[in-house]
Amino acid sequence: MRPPEGGLAAFTARHFQPGRLYTFVGAGGKSSGMRAIAACLRRAGLRVRMSTTTRVGIDEFAAYPAAVARTAAALAACMAGSAPLQLVAGDIDQPGGKYLGVPASLLESTAIPGDTVVLVEGDGSRRLPLKAPTEREPVIPANSSGVFALMGAGAFGETIDAAHCYNPEGVLSILGRAAGVFDAAALVQLAADPRGCRKGVLPGMAFHLIMNQGDREEKRAMAFELQRKLAALHGISGTLLSWQKETVYEST
Repeated sequence: MRPPEGGLAAFTARHFQPGRLYTFVGAGGKSSGMRAIAACLRRAGLRVRMSTTTRVGIDEFAAYPAAVARTAAALAACMAGSAPLQLVAGDIDQPGGKYLGVPASLLESTAIPGDTVVLVEGDGSRRLPLKAPTEREPVIPANSSGVFALMGAGAFGETIDAAHCYNPEGVLSILGRAAGVFDAAALVQLAADPRGCRKGVLPGMAFHLIMNQGDREEKRAMAFELQRKLAALHGISGTLLSWQKETVYEST
């Protein structure tokens, strides 16, 4: 397997445009993905604002300057501010160790400068590699230009249970199974089903599946099978990559 020319930088240039907002959902690397994409955008000379409509760990974004925006005016000031890279939260739960979300309505009503990309985390996964959305998630701002659904390839081929996914009961309900494993058929169905990875994606929003942990070589065959079947059966594009190694993988 070889990384294509440009790797993660080329992937970022293709999928993330200035003056727009993008939402990350799913499991298996949303926060690390936002950080990796933000780094690529900064190297390209763009300003970046990272945020959430749910909550993210303070420890996960400890290296970044943070601001709290509780009002439309405060959020607009953050967007227009001179900081090259900033995390914008709705509030801080210091005892719980969490940045709390900015309401989607505020993100939808705030102008995004033409030199800025906004990256938003739209749900939680308790740091597990796969998930099905619960009733109240994801929260995707209506002005999202694209939605990136994450899956952690480390769980491919593993049992559908609480050790490998968040909300396994929801996964099994989508699949119509009482038990099972994350085989290629299950992954395709989870990725394409509007109750699964595509939940809350509105018409006009680009949708792309990201399979993280592509450095797990033993998982690549199933990842590429998922990629091919999603494209052939549902017209959904997907990418296998490793945020940690900043590498995108292609089948030979």
